[in-house]
Amino acid sequence: MPHANTSMIRLATPSDAREIAELSRRLVEHGLAWRWQPQRIRSAIGDRDTVVIVKEVDRTLAGFALAGFSETTAHISLLAVNRTYQRLGIATEMLNWLIKSSRVAGIGRVNLEVRSGNSAAITCYQKLGFEQAGVKTGYYEGIEDATGLSLILIDQQQEARRPQ
Repeated sequence: MPHANTSMIRLATPSDAREIAELSRRLVEHGLAWRWQPQRIRSAIGDRDTVVIVKEVDRTLAGFALAGFSETTAHISLLAVNRTYQRLGIATEMLNWLIKSSRVAGIGRVNLEVRSGNSAAITCYQKLGFEQAGVKTGYYEGIEDATGLSLILIDQQQEARRPQ
């Protein structure tokens, strides 16, 4: 009897660090120095102000995302989907998970940078309501520009009522 496909988003564990780092190197950091090596990923997994999630499909790591949280903002530092699983809505699913978590935590804004030439990623973010917040020239080691994107989760009146 064939088994049913299983799919879930879960928090990353230290044992996921190598696979996440290698996926980052191939898909996010290609052409750049490898900054998100396994030890840095393990450190992020253990950091209470950072969340690292993975999307598993049939026990295979299909994608991951890493976001840091401050009191009022979240910053998505990494997000990648294994090429085999691209164009299946996995990035959107992980982004929705992070956005929902941000709302629950009272976060007012989610920020990120993406390679300016990555139009597919920019379109994905914009479909979820992210808006362009500027271009950072030479952001990626002087090789490539970054497009900054932001998603506002609370309106200006709510933001003004927050304790300082």
